[in-house]
Amino acid sequence: MQSLSEAWNRVENWLTAEAPLVRSALRPGATPAELAAAEESMGLTIPHQLALLLRLHDGAEDTEAGRFLQRKRLLPLREIVSMHSTMCALLDSDDLVGTWWHPQWIPFAANHDAWSRLYFDVRSGAGYGSVSTYFMETGGGGHPWPSLTAYLEELAASLQGGTPMVHHVPRVTDEGLLVWDHRPPAVRPQFARRRRAR
Repeated sequence: MQSLSEAWNRVENWLTAEAPLVRSALRPGATPAELAAAEESMGLTIPHQLALLLRLHDGAEDTEAGRFLQRKRLLPLREIVSMHSTMCALLDSDDLVGTWWHPQWIPFAANHDAWSRLYFDVRSGAGYGSVSTYFMETGGGGHPWPSLTAYLEELAASLQGGTPMVHHVPRVTDEGLLVWDHRPPAVRPQFARRRRAR
């Protein structure tokens, strides 16, 4: 496995060459003091990999160009803290903890209305540092990656090869935006024959 810096460099180099408008939406990096303040506000230690990425870029601008992570935007620290606080305040039942949301999940990317997100799991145990998808309707735990580096490696491979990532294929529009076209998984031949026979 590559290091996070190597995986991110593959992503950023591709954006620079193929989608410079998207690359220009990346914000300057966060300072150590800003990271420390965010940790204090959330009462959590930001995992090393996420802290490293945020030191490179404190999120992306809230524009269409900024939503390059499969229609999601890398969030600035202030929005990470705000979203984490909002979600924790909505946990009005113990039944929701760990399924719909958990105080030890750190959101770091979201779509335009924040109904779809990526989050870091910082609970102690085997899942520490994993990255998962979150949907407001169903909660967390969808399509986990073992680490942010693993997520970025898959993202880089998808961008460089034009291959699907979670059933979506990247494409740069004439306007210079990076969009993701849905490509449903292929139906296995034997299943397809069985379905046609009905």
